[in-house]
Amino acid sequence: MLARFWIKVRAWLVLTRGSNLPTVWSNLFAGWLLGYAFTNRFPYAMGLLLSLFGLLLGVSLIYVGGMILNDAFDARWDTERRSTRPIPAGIISVKSAFIVGICLLLCGSWCTVAASLGGHRGITSVLVSLLVAGVVVYDRWHKGVSWAPAVMGLCRALLPFIGFFAVGGLIDGPHFRGWHLVALLAHPFVLWLVTFSITLVARHEAGPGAPPRWAEWLLYLVPVPLLLAPNLPHVTDGQTGPAKVALLGCCLFWLWVWLSNRRHPLPMGVGRRVADRLAAFPIVDFAAAGLFYYYAGFMRDGVENSIQVGWAALAMRLAWMVPFGSFLLTLFLRRWIPVT
Repeated sequence: MLARFWIKVRAWLVLTRGSNLPTVWSNLFAGWLLGYAFTNRFPYAMGLLLSLFGLLLGVSLIYVGGMILNDAFDARWDTERRSTRPIPAGIISVKSAFIVGICLLLCGSWCTVAASLGGHRGITSVLVSLLVAGVVVYDRWHKGVSWAPAVMGLCRALLPFIGFFAVGGLIDGPHFRGWHLVALLAHPFVLWLVTFSITLVARHEAGPGAPPRWAEWLLYLVPVPLLLAPNLPHVTDGQTGPAKVALLGCCLFWLWVWLSNRRHPLPMGVGRRVADRLAAFPIVDFAAAGLFYYYAGFMRDGVENSIQVGWAALAMRLAWMVPFGSFLLTLFLRRWIPVT
């Protein structure tokens, strides 16, 4: 009886691809940090951290629900090509997967919106609705359609937007103009490109042939906007710190991808390459953190309240601790929970 219970638990964990959850947390947290800096008021209270934990829980439930629905919709395809998956193996029924997946999407949506700071739940509701719609559309129609990677990329790109607006990032502030707006959009755009490239490669994990070489080389180009953003006119007022952070993050990303390619040659290494690239999302978030360091430092100098300064200093430490911690946690969890 106990052995059957643990087999069931293991099967649900396989469906969730839960080892990737830290990358989701890092994506949302990166946007949350910039939104925190752009509130122009440095909110501080335990409610701020409770809001963040609620947002992380909400997007986690949406992610897990989407992964379970992915297997539910792919049940027939998996029966023909991947019979060891939990549903075709008979451990979990298709009906149960649909019920649990839909419930998690609904619970995650409510939790994310409810965790938004007061006055910002309207825009958060719109973004969460787009995220859930993207998840369902991808899960239902991703097999055999050319636009599926673009939809999956949109789901990733929405995570920093949700964090940004849920914490109260101002869309009508003085920095949300011209080149500043372009710089803020660089991070979600890069997340979209990375996801697009990974999804193209992942399609060949259980199918014939090898990924197109241009999709492999695309990964080396996608972080470039993060290098350019700090150097845009008037964005950092000549400060070199953000550019250095972006360069360090991009170099770490390139090194990780290069090492992964060396360790896992094609065509047999597709699955391992996909796992490594998914784990690299937090490194992209760190590369984007340079702008946060600049804006947070600038605004911290403009306040005198010691509590507000303390919160800003804590946030600046978390700007590198969360991405690298998420990266290491992803590598740790994938030892027990399959990534794909």
